[in-house]
Amino acid sequence: MALTTEEKQEALKLYKEGLTHAEIGERINKDRHEVRGYIRHTDEYRRRKNNDEQPELVDFLRRPRKREELILTYDVTNRMLDALLGDLEEDGYLLDQFGDTVCLSKIPHGEKQTLDVDWKGNKIIRFGVLSDTHIGSRWTQITHLHEAYRKFEEEGIKHVYHAGDITEGWKMRQGHEHECYTHGADDYVEEVIDVYPNVPGIKTYFITGNHDLSFVKLAGIDIGVQIAKDRPDMIYLGQEAATVNLTPGCTVELMHPRGGSSYAISYKAQKISESLEGGTKPSILLVGHFHKVEYLFYRNIHIIQAGCIQAQTPFMRGRHLASMVGYWIVELHVGEDGQINRMRPEFFPIYESIEDDYKNWR
Repeated sequence: MALTTEEKQEALKLYKEGLTHAEIGERINKDRHEVRGYIRHTDEYRRRKNNDEQPELVDFLRRPRKREELILTYDVTNRMLDALLGDLEEDGYLLDQFGDTVCLSKIPHGEKQTLDVDWKGNKIIRFGVLSDTHIGSRWTQITHLHEAYRKFEEEGIKHVYHAGDITEGWKMRQGHEHECYTHGADDYVEEVIDVYPNVPGIKTYFITGNHDLSFVKLAGIDIGVQIAKDRPDMIYLGQEAATVNLTPGCTVELMHPRGGSSYAISYKAQKISESLEGGTKPSILLVGHFHKVEYLFYRNIHIIQAGCIQAQTPFMRGRHLASMVGYWIVELHVGEDGQINRMRPEFFPIYESIEDDYKNWR
C-alpha cells in the first residue's frame, strides 16, 4: 500500500535526519522497499545524489576513503553517511569496510544464502529448472525462454530455479563486446527487466554466475540485486551458489561453478559432488555454467546439469564446445519426513536456435 501524505512527510523528515530506509520503515510501520521507492523520487534524494559541488559517491569510492574524508566531502553526519552507504548497497553496490576505511569492492563476496520454503506437507513437489540465459548476448534465445515459461504455466509450475548467468556480462575477454547487443550494467538490468518472462503465479529464484559478476569486477555492482528490486517475481539468492530447503529432509543447491568444460560431460559434476563434505551434501544439485545437459545420481545426490538458453557462440564453436539448449521440469515424491523416495526429471530439448533472436525483442 502506498504511503499516505503524513507518512511521506515523516519519512522525508527521518531521511533528512540520516535514518536508513529500513529504520524509517520501522518508525512508520512500512516496508523498507516502499520507503525507498518514495525517497528516491524526492528532491532531497536527487540533491544528495547529484550535488554538482561534490563528486559522485560511487566514483569517489573507487579507491579507499576514510570515513572522516567522506563526512567532510559530503557535509554529512556519521549517521547520514551510514544512510548514504546503505542506499548504495540497496542499489547493488558492494562495499568493503575495514575499520574506518570504505571503498567499492571489485571482488564478488560469494556468501551463500539459504531459502527455507514453507513446506505444507504435500507429498509431490514440482518445479522448473533452467540456466545460462545470457540475455545481452547476440546468441541468447529469448523466444525459447518465453516458450519455456509457457510450458511451466501449462504444467502448473509455480517455482523456477535459475542456475546463473542470467546475462552475458561485459568484457569477459578481449573482443567480447562484439558478441553483445547491450552495453553497461544499467542497460543490462533494464534489458532483463523488460524481456525476462513475467508470468502471473510463477516466481523465479536465481543466482548470478561469472558473466553476471563481471560487473562486480568492472564497477563494484551486483546486478542481481538491481534486477530483483524491480522484478518482484524474481527472487535473488546470491552469487554463484545458494541453498533451498524444500522440506526438512530435502535440500536443493544451485551452483554456478568456475572453470571450463571437461572431456566428458559428467566429469565436472562428479568432481563437484566428490568435493562436498558428508553431512553437508544436498539432496539435489542444480549445476549451471557448462551449458551441458545431464541427470546423474551419485553419492546419493540427484545431480542435474541444467543446460542453457543460448545458441552456440563463435567462441564456443572455435573451442569445440557444445551448447545444449533446453529446460527441465522436476517432479519429486517425498515421504512424511520430507525425504525423496522418487524423482522424475524431465528435459525439454530445443533443437533449432533462432538466428538473431534478440532482434525480435528490441
